[in-house]
Amino acid sequence: MSRTGQWRRCWLVAGMALLLGGCGFHLQTGASIPPRLVGLRVAGTGPSGGTLAQAVDRALQRRGNHAQSGGPLLQIDNAYVSQRIISISPSNGVALEFLDTLHAEISVIGSDHQLLLTPQPLLVENSFSYNSSNPLATNEQQITTQRLLMEQGARQILRRVLNSPDFRQQAP
Repeated sequence: MSRTGQWRRCWLVAGMALLLGGCGFHLQTGASIPPRLVGLRVAGTGPSGGTLAQAVDRALQRRGNHAQSGGPLLQIDNAYVSQRIISISPSNGVALEFLDTLHAEISVIGSDHQLLLTPQPLLVENSFSYNSSNPLATNEQQITTQRLLMEQGARQILRRVLNSPDFRQQAP
């Protein structure tokens, strides 16, 4: 094939990709909501339970789920974030790097109050570095890191729940 033919083919593929994107076609990036979980509500307990529950609820809404008062309940219990130092400067003893760990326990309770997903532990870790030359940026960085940790936790929760074989089985 000549170089002109190769360029035409490249432009054709690029044009088709733009057309498909412009008409609303997108490849599926996540699991759909199984029928047994439509209307899933989210509740959280613990110091970080509310924040994590909100992150999960936002992710569910992006997938088209809208909580219903009689729907099943995704329960996030005892959610908290622990932080420990993982790196210290040898020259001045200042902490340079931290490890944030999100702890929680998740379960799903059906609208008939039956346990659909037994309680499972959740651990999500994220590290961040401290820059002592700009302490104000570090506070902003910690806020951003906490938000990202909650989003990572929400993604992991949804991956577990939505891809659970218990919910993926077809109804008889």
